[in-house]
Amino acid sequence: MKIWKLTLLTGLLFAALMSTIFYSSCVQDACNNVTCLHGGSCGNGVCRCPTGYEGPTCATLSVNRFIGGYAGYTSCNNPQQVIDSAFITAGDVINTVNVRMNSISPKILKGYINNNASTYAIEVTNSDSSLLGSTFYQRIFTITLQSDKSLSIHEYETNIFNTPSGPDTIINNCTFLGFKF
Repeated sequence: MKIWKLTLLTGLLFAALMSTIFYSSCVQDACNNVTCLHGGSCGNGVCRCPTGYEGPTCATLSVNRFIGGYAGYTSCNNPQQVIDSAFITAGDVINTVNVRMNSISPKILKGYINNNASTYAIEVTNSDSSLLGSTFYQRIFTITLQSDKSLSIHEYETNIFNTPSGPDTIINNCTFLGFKF
């Protein structure tokens, strides 16, 4: 009777071990049927895209959501609004754009796309010191896109040195709000 119990226990343990091995070997990799383009990598069935690309298979350039014309208005330091427009084109380097606004023409802003799950923004790399040709002021631009349609460009000029009005004093504050056409 002891041999019978020992044989039965051994058989059940062997069957449980073989079932576990067989079951775990049948689990398929979630990335088997996923193709990630442009150097993207797959993890848990989802593509992780390299900088400059997005989408389920990394097939879309991130700059594409920004490219186009935007019509709207600009207001500076007061509630008066001036009709304005902005045009965004792809830059020479991946993930970069050129931004041209009628109100700051002929200056063309150059920036790169900075996107995460909740915000799409252009970080301008060529802020300048151009208020009346003075080196005491710096002009900074912040550009964001909402719902792939609404563009806001916030521009402000500040003192960067100790001047009669003090350091880091905002001299000019303008905002462009426009919609893609």
